[in-house]
Order: sequence, then C-alpha cells, then structure tokens
Amino acid sequence: MHPARPSETLSRWCSALLCLALGVAFIWGAWRQTSGFDVWTFEGQRQMEVAAGELRAPVVTLRHADGSDAPAPWHADSAAPAAYLVDFIYTRCPGLCRALGSEYQQMQRQLIVRGHHDPAYRGVQLLSVSFDVVHDGVPQLQHAAAQWGAQEVHWRFAVPASEADSRSLLRSLGVVAIPDGAGGFVHNGDIHLLDRQGRLRGLFGFDEWPRALAAARELTGR
Repeated sequence: MHPARPSETLSRWCSALLCLALGVAFIWGAWRQTSGFDVWTFEGQRQMEVAAGELRAPVVTLRHADGSDAPAPWHADSAAPAAYLVDFIYTRCPGLCRALGSEYQQMQRQLIVRGHHDPAYRGVQLLSVSFDVVHDGVPQLQHAAAQWGAQEVHWRFAVPASEADSRSLLRSLGVVAIPDGAGGFVHNGDIHLLDRQGRLRGLFGFDEWPRALAAARELTGR
C-alpha cells in the first residue's frame, strides 16, 4: 500500500474541515431558530412570542354579517376592559371549522348564563373571522351565523374587507392558512385571546374552550 501523497492528504483535511464547518453552521442555525433548542415547532415558537407579548393584531377593516364595514373592535379607546376570543375559519370548511363552531356555541351558552350573575363575562366577545375573502361575503357569513345560532351581542362573524387586510391580520398573529389543492385550506385551529389593544394574550386549542373563556373572564375582570 502506497502512502498518501501530500495533495491527497490535503484534500482529505479540506473535506473534513468543510464537513465540520457545515455541521457547526447547522447546529448554530438550529440553535438560533429554536431559541436555544427550546422550540422545535412553529406553534411552540408562536407560544413563546405570545408569552413575550410580541404579537398584536392590526386594526384592519372587517365586513360583518350584517353588511356593515367597521374597524376591528380592538381599536376602541373605551376604558372598559374587553376580551375577544377569535378563531379563523372559512365557511366552506367541512372539518375543523365545524368543531370550532361547536365549541363557540358552548362558549356562547356560558356567556349568556354567567353574564346574568358576573359582569366580567359581559366584556367577553366571540368573533369568527373568515380568511377566505374571495368566497365568503355577507350572505355566507349570515348563513354561518344562523347555522350556529350566533347572537350578535355575544358572537359575530366577519371577513376582512380586502385580501391585503386578511394577509396582514393572519401574519400579525402567526396564523397559517394554506390551500389544500382541493378548493379548501389547511389552517390553524386555535382560539386566540386578544385584549382591547389587539395584543395576543393567549392561545388555546379548540377543545380548550373552558380555559379560553376563563382567561377572557379574568382579563375583563381586572
């Protein structure tokens, strides 16, 4: 066996150093993207941003089921505390949105019952926002509201007035809605707790509505 020539030895060392550099770069990038390896998922990162108070919804124009256009309710300058439990849907959604609708029905029932005895619940508003600006207009919102028995004083349906408003709102809260190739969307199914300044104060799974409602009540009762 012949000893390696100097040029071959140098080539091997260069390859080894390159691999080492790439490995270090990968580990460093992963460390930064996961906040020191504490977060490995998008939702985990979003939860950290919520805890840090970094996410806030902009005051976009919303078109409501009654046909009115108005700024998002968290623009209000009222001194009265308020909390908004917001979910993002599209009215043609056959799966996740129906589950969310069922949970929101239960929250509405609780707001009606508990609001008679606890004024803090009267500051909690439910809001279902469609991100499907192309297909969801006033008739579709009205149909969805009627289907779920939404009472406007407690639960409203709306859609951003433009595609730009929709993108801005989704992006600000880290909401993902991706076309599924079959005319629908794959999207987040969280309940978003916003305060009256539009700050995202909590994220809850759709089946965690009792916790979401309790957190909203606590926010309005302060």
